[in-house]
Amino acid sequence: MSTEVKAITINIVSSLLKTHKAAFGVAFLILIGAFLRCYNLNWGAPFYFHPDERNIASSITQLVFPTQMNPHFFAYGSLPIYIIYFSGMVTNFFSSCHLSITNCKLYNVEFGHAIIISRFYSALFSTLLIPFIFLLGKKMHGPKTGLTAAFLATFSAGFIQFAHFGTFEMWLTFFSVLLFWFCLEELNKKNIHHLFILPAIFAILLAIKVSSIALLPLPLLMILIKKQNSSKKLKEIILFIVTLSIVYAVTNPFVFLTTQEFLSSIRYEGGVVLGTLDVFYTQSFYNTMPIVFQFLNIFPFLLNPLFTIIFIPAFFYLIYKGIKTKNLLFLFLISYFLLLFLPQAFLFAKWTRYMVPTLPFIYLIVAIASIDFLNMLSKSKRVFSIKYFVLSIFILFTIAFGISYFITAFVKPDTRIEAGKFTQAKIQQTRRVLTEPYDLGIIPFNSHLQYINSFNFYNLDPENNALNEELKTKIFQSDYIILPSQRLLKSRLLNPNKFRKGHGIYSLLTKEALGYQKIYETPCDIFCKITYLNSPVFSFEETASVFERPTVFIFKKVAK
Repeated sequence: MSTEVKAITINIVSSLLKTHKAAFGVAFLILIGAFLRCYNLNWGAPFYFHPDERNIASSITQLVFPTQMNPHFFAYGSLPIYIIYFSGMVTNFFSSCHLSITNCKLYNVEFGHAIIISRFYSALFSTLLIPFIFLLGKKMHGPKTGLTAAFLATFSAGFIQFAHFGTFEMWLTFFSVLLFWFCLEELNKKNIHHLFILPAIFAILLAIKVSSIALLPLPLLMILIKKQNSSKKLKEIILFIVTLSIVYAVTNPFVFLTTQEFLSSIRYEGGVVLGTLDVFYTQSFYNTMPIVFQFLNIFPFLLNPLFTIIFIPAFFYLIYKGIKTKNLLFLFLISYFLLLFLPQAFLFAKWTRYMVPTLPFIYLIVAIASIDFLNMLSKSKRVFSIKYFVLSIFILFTIAFGISYFITAFVKPDTRIEAGKFTQAKIQQTRRVLTEPYDLGIIPFNSHLQYINSFNFYNLDPENNALNEELKTKIFQSDYIILPSQRLLKSRLLNPNKFRKGHGIYSLLTKEALGYQKIYETPCDIFCKITYLNSPVFSFEETASVFERPTVFIFKKVAK
């Protein structure tokens, strides 16, 4: 065998081994990711505390095919609601066939069933993101980058969390990545049915949430930068808009059939996120600074603190490298991230969920910069050993943070149910309890206590004399005060100027100067301390923990 043939054979075998190693690595990550995302999908049962997924499930349960298909819920698009509904119908049909085929029938989806199916889809899309992110990283910067980004996605606290929520953030994230993929195909001049695929995917994004319109410039840009005459570009843009409109209309028919209901919902949701409509559940966003808030209070949880720090220089490095080398893939990645990030960052309402669709692109940016940095270290014999030290820190920190969140939120018992058990064991049923309004966390206490009185602490500020007198009376008459989560506590303690009266009440209560002594606080073990940086109440934006792992406080009146 000639030397040339041997060399070719060695190259082929080496390439195959590398491919198999990468494939094995991705398969292993998918298995781990699927476990982390699918474990305990029934958390919170039978109470199901998450208000958004409860609204979605309620919308699904009132559908009756084909006579009543109006979701009466437009905070999200209708497409996922219909998919969950028909998935429930199919599973119900096969379930009814279990004993005999003559028993097979279609029947509507119940509330708990709707929540489980919606969580299943979230977990599915969250898991599928792992191989998709690998393929994107491989396409843009090689298999090492793909594996690094997939590894970060596997142990992502944000992806694990929202895989367990029956909301549509994982739908948005998955189809945002899918749209990015096909835009890259356009950028690489691989025009495979792009005229229909791009508008169809974009229409699905709009059918999940209408705010996805922020991404519209990018698929249109793919058409405009192509080397073809203006007439052909115009035809393609028209075809894009027509295809988009048809797919959206088919998947969201009641946007057009009940226009007033849709517009009313849009006005309400718009007022909430812009801050023009004052509602109780956005009061924690007063005096928050866009961009700074996300990097201090959201990304350290979703990404983990280390990669939040790494992302900042990685972002500017990729801009520099993209411009210097004229790498359109890198510049497109940066642009895509900014289109997802900036419109949400400057809204008044800055919930953690708004940043979830940015995570795949952050992982890709961090992976590209990290691989380049490690390659640079490899070139120097003096610092070669540092490469393995850096790599070890990188891996251990990622796994530790992801696993700590997983254990804290979904392996440990639900904090509200545990607090309810404490109440059952320690507090007599006839004792009078004062609590906060609008929080589903109080539900587990209802079966253990006969007299639970809710007071609207949200309306104490501005000064309300009638409410102040009512509160004094209720504090005097009550034996215990239960705070089902840290939502009001945190916003009042951190905003003394905005909530003068509320700040005073909660300060006195926590300092045990209101005539009550704290007898219970949700314990925070080592995994909790890692996840929430030693403070589950104050470290992050409140929705990072109040849905699946809130801190519950119970205070007992001190005997005089």
